[in-house]
Amino acid sequence: MNKLVFIENGRVITDSLIVAETFMKNHGDVLRDIRNLGCSDEFRLSNFAESSYPNQQGRQMPKVDMTRDGFTYLVMGYTGKEAGRFKEDYIKAFNVLEQSLRQQMQPQLTTMEMVAFLANQAVQKEKEDARRDQELKALKSGFETITDNLTAVPDAAKVVDLINEYSRWTRIGHNEIYNRIYDTMKDQHGINVLERVQRERDKINADRIKSIGRPYAESTLKKMVNGIDVMVRMDALDKFHSILVGMLAKAKSERIFN
Repeated sequence: MNKLVFIENGRVITDSLIVAETFMKNHGDVLRDIRNLGCSDEFRLSNFAESSYPNQQGRQMPKVDMTRDGFTYLVMGYTGKEAGRFKEDYIKAFNVLEQSLRQQMQPQLTTMEMVAFLANQAVQKEKEDARRDQELKALKSGFETITDNLTAVPDAAKVVDLINEYSRWTRIGHNEIYNRIYDTMKDQHGINVLERVQRERDKINADRIKSIGRPYAESTLKKMVNGIDVMVRMDALDKFHSILVGMLAKAKSERIFN
């Protein structure tokens, strides 16, 4: 029974690997369930902690450690006769190990050992508080940026900066980013930016051929007519900007919470 839980830093905990094995679930599904819990940030930070374990190839893989309260919140939605029995086993395991821990702490600890234990608990709490503060600062910074972007009046330079920022967060190439947003603009607003760009390039090229008998090089045409400039002339840059901000918000949210 006690293999369901273990002691770490003076607390009885379990982890996502053990939960997955006990409830006969895929570990990835358990991690997803933890990510999708509707609990508060304070509860999540107090009762769930990211960790890792080596797989058979020696590669470090993600897992999540959790307290009794975290475990209870997670498995509320696990139903069925077998799930009920597993929950009872877990509760018994937590009770047995927590009682054992209390017994170990009380008579056996000398005054100095108790002081050392309490000092270690204080250090662990400081580390946990520091980690929580860092995560909250990252969260605040990310959403302040998103708020600023939503209220800012878009211009070409700002949009290019956001494209670069989205690329850094997602590792997606610039051309693919532009094309994704162009597709969304076409679907949502009926604006075909690429078609307009090609028409303007074709017109400039036709004038060039008519004038001197030969076309511009493709690279020259791309410099002369680009999507940003075309959207400015179409008065559609705000729509491009709005879609881009939404994509950036989603990317930041996924990186911060996952």
